[in-house]
Amino acid sequence: MGNPFSSLIARWHGPKSVVLDLRPLQCGYAGKGIGRYTLECARRIADAAHKEAGAKRPRFQVASLIRSDRENPMPELPVLISAPAWERPWLWDQLVLPFLLLRRGVDRFHNFTALGPLAEVSFPGLYAFRGIATVHDWHMFAPDATDLDKFYRNTIRIRFQKKRLPKVRRLVVDAEQIKVNSMLQGGVNGDRIHVIPLGCDHLDAVEPANWQMENFVLSVGDTPTKNLALARDALAALRAKFVHLNWVIVGNRKNIEARLAPPPGGSAPVELGVLPPWISVLENPTDAVLKACYQKALCLLFPSTREGFGIPVLEAMRLGCPVLASDIEPLKSLLANPAALLPLGDPAPWTEAIRKLLFFPDTRKANITQNQSRAQSFTWQKTADALVQLYLD
Repeated sequence: MGNPFSSLIARWHGPKSVVLDLRPLQCGYAGKGIGRYTLECARRIADAAHKEAGAKRPRFQVASLIRSDRENPMPELPVLISAPAWERPWLWDQLVLPFLLLRRGVDRFHNFTALGPLAEVSFPGLYAFRGIATVHDWHMFAPDATDLDKFYRNTIRIRFQKKRLPKVRRLVVDAEQIKVNSMLQGGVNGDRIHVIPLGCDHLDAVEPANWQMENFVLSVGDTPTKNLALARDALAALRAKFVHLNWVIVGNRKNIEARLAPPPGGSAPVELGVLPPWISVLENPTDAVLKACYQKALCLLFPSTREGFGIPVLEAMRLGCPVLASDIEPLKSLLANPAALLPLGDPAPWTEAIRKLLFFPDTRKANITQNQSRAQSFTWQKTADALVQLYLD
């Protein structure tokens, strides 16, 4: 008769089993910041696991969780669990997934977007004791949250995840400000929270597209927190003085039109459903097109009211695109050029800052040099290495 404790001993001394939830790459998060985070980290974690497999005593092994009804986003990772196409997938996450993870002896399960708005991916609260959860922001719990965010935060799905979050083994956040919010709003013990900044080197090896537009500023994002109306007003003030800059916005056209529409009873330069010719919308650009935009733009205009991290800011900094951003955290911690941080509420300082970048080469050069140097330290390999250390903990 074999030793009844042999399998248990093997579990203790064998490699830790890690499962990565890749479903953000199979839904609306793909192509967004959360999708980028999931993809870049998973690629490098998979590479690290491949190297470990060749070691005499590998420390960990990695598999994935995907949706069964959609294409596998990372065939190089073995699939341990396939989520069925339930009408309410979050119920499967909370009722079935914890049982499957426990039955398969999974030591660490990483959910890349806890408290995310999309129902396709939820943090399995009953597996929190072995869970690694990443929270990117607390926007939906802000006092001035949009009606849609208020709706999300009151759903059973979000309320259950928030209730279980303090039980998580390790909580990953992108910035110190999100750590503070996780402690104050989520009730998570600070000892369980790890600040792991994101990378910005994913465009380094990409060949830029042949982008013909000149004389434009760039904005990235279409959510209410991106504050596109302030950027519009700043540029409109310049155009009123015959400084005819164009504006390229990366995002969904319908969302952008809604953000730039006049308020009820008011008037604005943009009517609902109609964008003037100096405003161009770039929907779902390839990395090649995005890189070309950063390299040719006068600047990245980023007047956000709230941010979880600010990947577009770092992308621009690394590629030598001047940045003008809100004087808020975590953007203040990213930018090395103090003159690039501007107050919210009044478009006049933004108008003046854009004018200086256009007409004063030394100002533009200082913005580029300081910020580009700062951006070199943010790499996805550092992010992935820090996550692997949490898996081994």
